[in-house]
Amino acid sequence: MKPLLTQAQGNLKNLLESAQFFQLLLETGRDHLPAELQPHLVGVSFEERTLVLQIDASIWATQLRFYEPSILGSFQQDFPHLELNRVKVSILPQQEKPPKKRNVSSHPSEMDAQRMRQLSQEVESPELSEALLKLSQRAKNPDNQ
Repeated sequence: MKPLLTQAQGNLKNLLESAQFFQLLLETGRDHLPAELQPHLVGVSFEERTLVLQIDASIWATQLRFYEPSILGSFQQDFPHLELNRVKVSILPQQEKPPKKRNVSSHPSEMDAQRMRQLSQEVESPELSEALLKLSQRAKNPDNQ
């Protein structure tokens, strides 16, 4: 795969170079943070002359602000052509957790329930026997429908 990437041309080459540059920016930012804060810095970019640090949760933003001067200084030294003069912390919006899927339970037929009760008497395991009995009790009873 790597030889294919090194042969990239045109827009793909520009895209790869941009990705590498932004990865370098991210690594530079993380290098100036304590270990527990590093994984929470998820992006680094810039807007005009402002260094934008993207953090994954607001709880980490306060701690990140303590390191802004050293991060800005390192970026000014390593990337003087960007002419950065301030830092902005951006908190990425939290993705909503997908709704929990409801477990759809099916009920055994009365015939299956009878087989489970019979099998529960034949198995050696008391736990399995009890589970079969409980499951058989879930059978649809035509009188209760």
